[in-house]
Formats: sequence, C-alpha cells, structure tokens
Amino acid sequence: MPNPALLIADRPGAVLRRLAEARPPSLLVTVVAIALVDGAFCLWTGVRMADDSHTYAFWSGRLIDSGFDYASLHAEADPRFPAVLYTLFVTLVALLRLGFGEAWPAALVALNLAAHVGLGAMIVRLAQRATGSGAAGWVALLLFLGCFDLLNWVSFAMSDATFVLLAFIVFTLAARRILGDAKGWLPVVVPATAGIFYRPTGIVLVPDLILAFHLSRRPHAPVRRGAILAALVASLVAGLVLFAWLMQDPGRWPFRILAGAFDFVAQRYAAGEVVSARLETYHSPPGALIDFVLISVDRFVHFFALGAGTHSLGHLLVSAAFLLPCYLLGGWLLAALWRGDTDYAAPVRKLFVTAAGAVLAYGFFHALVQVDFDWRYRTPILPHLILLAAGGTADIVRRIAAR
Repeated sequence: MPNPALLIADRPGAVLRRLAEARPPSLLVTVVAIALVDGAFCLWTGVRMADDSHTYAFWSGRLIDSGFDYASLHAEADPRFPAVLYTLFVTLVALLRLGFGEAWPAALVALNLAAHVGLGAMIVRLAQRATGSGAAGWVALLLFLGCFDLLNWVSFAMSDATFVLLAFIVFTLAARRILGDAKGWLPVVVPATAGIFYRPTGIVLVPDLILAFHLSRRPHAPVRRGAILAALVASLVAGLVLFAWLMQDPGRWPFRILAGAFDFVAQRYAAGEVVSARLETYHSPPGALIDFVLISVDRFVHFFALGAGTHSLGHLLVSAAFLLPCYLLGGWLLAALWRGDTDYAAPVRKLFVTAAGAVLAYGFFHALVQVDFDWRYRTPILPHLILLAAGGTADIVRRIAAR
C-alpha cells in the first residue's frame, strides 16, 4: 500500500505533471471567455470619454470639414509634437463619425473590444506556439483576463486598445520570421510603418524590429550574450547622458523639428518630474548633469511600478495580482535564458529575447520622455510580459514534471 505521507508530499509534483500534459485553451474558449468577461466590464462602465477623446473629436471634425486636407491640418496643429504621427487614428475617428454620426464613441469602443479580444487570442496562440505547453496557454489566458491595465482602456474612446493590437500584430509577424513559420519582412514593415503614424510611440517599434530581424537571420545560431549585454549597456548609458545633456539646455537640439517637444519635456525635467502629476515621486529641481540622469533612471524604475503611493489599496492589489506573477515568471525565464539552462530551441529563445527587448525599449523611451499619471503608456508592453510569463511557466512545469 502506498505511503500516504509520500502521496501528500508528491501532490504538487503530480499536479504539475498533469499541467505539463494539459491541453491548451481552444481558440473558441479563449475568444468566448475574453468577450464575456471583458465585454461585461465595458457594458458596466459604458462609453467613457477622456481629454484625449475630445481632442480626437475636434481634429477628426476639422479633418472632415477640410475635405481630408491633411497638409493644412498638420500646419494648424500644435508644433510641439508632429501631428503627422497621429494621422491614422484621427482618420479612423473621422471615418467613424461619417459612418455613425454622434454615436462614433460607441462605435470606437465596440472596435476597441473586438481589438482586445483579438489581442488576447493572439497572445494565447503565440504562447502555445512558442512553448508547446498547454499550461502556458492557460496562464497566458488567465493573466490576460486579470490584466486590468489593458481592460481599463477598452471602454474609453481613445487609441490604446487598437494601438496595442497593432503593435502586437507587428511583433507576432516578426515572431513568425524568427520561428521560421514565414519569410519576407515586407508584411512586417507595412504595419510597423502604420503604427508610427497611428500614435507617436509607434516609433519605439523600430529598434525591436531591428533586433528581431538580426536574430531571425541565423535562427539556430547561439545568442552572443556577452556582446549583446555590452552593446546594450553602452547604448543605454550613452543615451541617458546625451538626453540629460539636452534636457539641461534644450536649445542644444540643433534641428527645428521636435524642438518644441524637447522644450516641453525639458520643462518637466526642470520641475523634477518622475511620474506626471504624482508629486510624491518628484525630485528636487535638477542642476548638475547627474541630477538629470537620476531622474531618467527613477522614471525607468517607476515605469514598472505597481502604482503610486496615492493609489488605493484595492488598486495596488489588482495591479500586483497581474504584475507580480509576470515579473516573477518572466524573470525566471530570462535568468534561465541567460544561463543557457532551458530546453527551448534557439529560435524560441530568440523570440523571448525579442519580447524582452520590446519591454526594455518602451521602458527606456518613457524613462527619457514621460511616465504618465495613470501608466497608460505602459500598455504596449503588457502583452510581452504575459508572453514571457507563459514561457517561464512552461519552463518551470517541465522541470518539475521531469523529476
């Protein structure tokens, strides 16, 4: 007769062995679960408008009134940030206004929800494809359902939900090339270019695509970890120091284009801003070059924070329920990749490196420019965090199940 004590002691291992053999969630289950849970949230909140929603409404109206004369509207817009970088989303709003009249916000939220459901399905499918693990697929689905920072923006008449989908489509297309499932980079470059003109932070897609292209050229070659780390650290330090030097005196920027943007961001640095309007995070007004560098470093740290000291306990708990598993599981995966201690094939390892590169690129960009009041600008990295957490889950389950 088996020893009951041994059976109890082995119960976690038995559970994980079953998880290792679990079938992944089907596409139908994934879509229905997200549509029901997150659709119910949108029905509960109703259509929500933010300051940016009214800005988009104004400029889309001007676009229609001008007969879609983009040149005149670009000349009329605020010169700090090039209006051309918002062109595609404002065009989308204009088309919705033409099609649905005053109901355009509801039409946009419906589009947001469809984009959100599609995003979740893509994340789960890519997690399953990369890991070959049903457990990873379920973890990806559960984390997506528990990600309030993605869901929260779906019912707003803004660009977030559709932009995150567009950015992850670009990443998924690049992933297919890394994994050897597809060839040719034109289908990746076209939506990436669209992303740049959909929302200004679309420009952050570029460095990660360069990394993905480089890694895809020799998918089975080993990753040169030391060389990559050295180049990365050198680039980040140089970028921090150069940007700090410009923030000390934005007049040092030698070009007319973006001069207004540099002035605007420099004013925030001069106030010691870390997280926009979160005064408890501010530094003393900077003077020396190192003071500006330290503000950027603190912004980078806060970009990944659970929240601010002024957030409620409930808000922090909801944030922690998503971010802590992502950080722990993703951190496990990245540590295993660094040690070379994982069963993943070289193309899959390079896929995860590219996902981590996207997280770093967005974090570094906003460390320089701005960490916004409600962490809205963090949304593009959340799908990548889910993917990394799914990869970490599959690695842990396989290790324990193999014992």
